[in-house]
Amino acid sequence: MLSLNYIMTTLLTFGLYIFILRLWMQYVRASFYNPFTQFIVKITQPILAPLKQFLPTIKNVDTSTLLVLYILGMLKLAFIIHFQFNGPIWDSVFLFYAFYPILHAIGHLIFWLLLFRAILSWIERGQSGAEEILAQLTDPLVQPIRRIVPPLGNIDFSFMIVVFILLALNLLATELFGYLWIVM
Repeated sequence: MLSLNYIMTTLLTFGLYIFILRLWMQYVRASFYNPFTQFIVKITQPILAPLKQFLPTIKNVDTSTLLVLYILGMLKLAFIIHFQFNGPIWDSVFLFYAFYPILHAIGHLIFWLLLFRAILSWIERGQSGAEEILAQLTDPLVQPIRRIVPPLGNIDFSFMIVVFILLALNLLATELFGYLWIVM
């Protein structure tokens, strides 16, 4: 049962990452011609296309993607509660707590995108497709800090400050939600 739990939570987390990226790319208006953007759109389109016929976009917010994110969050929470805590497979409380896996995935995704962008900035000095999409996704988070703490030479402290803020928020969430936050 431990292997089933691992496989399912990994697949659900990967699904959360994909749909968060889809929503985030729409929000920052990422370049549609980037191969990574096209990959995310193509992999999510079979699920979102039927939903878009029934759920309208409200003020540039893709409600169908939000619905899929919410369902994936509920499924991940149900698997974690059932396999980690031997709890029920379904409870009405999951409707409220479904946001926890989504918030957890957003924090981890931001961390990994910042890390990949920092590593690519050391390796590739040119504008590659990966560097372009990573810049489009992370610049809205990093730019406000760059205004306060500008880069010193070739060292950009804004990435470290964002990661520090993420780590502090993760510790706060661990204190608030306890072991449930850790196992997500």
